[in-house]
Amino acid sequence: MPFLTIFTPTYNRSNLLCHLYKSLCKQSNHNFIWLIVDDGSTDNTKEIVKKWETEGKIKIKYVYQQNGGKHVAH
Repeated sequence: MPFLTIFTPTYNRSNLLCHLYKSLCKQSNHNFIWLIVDDGSTDNTKEIVKKWETEGKIKIKYVYQQNGGKHVAH
């Protein structure tokens, strides 16, 4: 079981998520899970995250929901 959860709510920020992904992959300790809650993105967030999941470099849990705003994503 992962020791830590990195929680990232997002909405149409696939261009920024890639920077965080690269940083998380560079960590020396991978005893964490990256929880991404996608609040109805209309960009390519889902496709990019699915690609990262198949790479298997880090543990990722991706949740997509209809856009409800920041408070709902949290």
